[in-house]
Amino acid sequence: MNLAIVSDELKLPQQEAFPLIHDWGIRHVELRGLTGGRIPDGDIDEVQHLVESFGMTVTSLSPGVFKCPPDAASIDDHLNRLDQTIRVCGNLAVHQIIIFPIQNHDQSQTDSPPTSLVVDAMREAGRRAHDGGIRLAIENEPGYTAVTARGLATLIDVVAMQNVGANWDPGNAYPWDREIDNAIDILGDRIFNVHVKDTWIRNEKRGFDSVGNGDIDWKRQIDQLSNRNYTGNIVVETHCTPDVSVKKSRENVDTLRRLIADTRE
Repeated sequence: MNLAIVSDELKLPQQEAFPLIHDWGIRHVELRGLTGGRIPDGDIDEVQHLVESFGMTVTSLSPGVFKCPPDAASIDDHLNRLDQTIRVCGNLAVHQIIIFPIQNHDQSQTDSPPTSLVVDAMREAGRRAHDGGIRLAIENEPGYTAVTARGLATLIDVVAMQNVGANWDPGNAYPWDREIDNAIDILGDRIFNVHVKDTWIRNEKRGFDSVGNGDIDWKRQIDQLSNRNYTGNIVVETHCTPDVSVKKSRENVDTLRRLIADTRE
């Protein structure tokens, strides 16, 4: 397992975030928000220079493709955005893009059976990515077709393309996924990437904190990944407010290092 971080989760300008990430001993980054916009928008030249200067490997790009309503016009716009992102992959030597499973019609927090519109969009995205030598990792998201691990597994199985898998995010699934403790076994080899944040429910409010300060059993998640010989990325996506983002991100890095090391003993 490689420990990585979403570079904009520190809520700092990229030129300040990269030195910190390097000082923490992390050499793998996922790119999402750049100076001037979300990838593929924003300053690609700047981030390419930072990646090269600090000896980083870019694990994935997260352009927000298919964070959209379930209509043909929106999907076409997002497929165009995917094409732009695939071109950026070549500049940054990236072979994976994170996408989303398209919004539910009613924005409910439960899985929806994949419609033909959603499946066709995922397959078209998969074909375009395959032509560029890219894998697509679908991220589960509240209010979208796949919220839970089982919903995500179902969607991936229906799409049925080798280069389309899962970006498993337990923090997004909680509290709606009643099988969250068995999610790794449910998803199995479909998992291409894992996002890490801890989520809590207090007095009917939902929020985020560093690993160990929320309600998710991250030790169980990491242990199960290790038991399945997962060799992909464990990506810190802290999701906290800017005033504590650096502190909480560092806490996540330290805790995850310990949890990963414990699996090797």
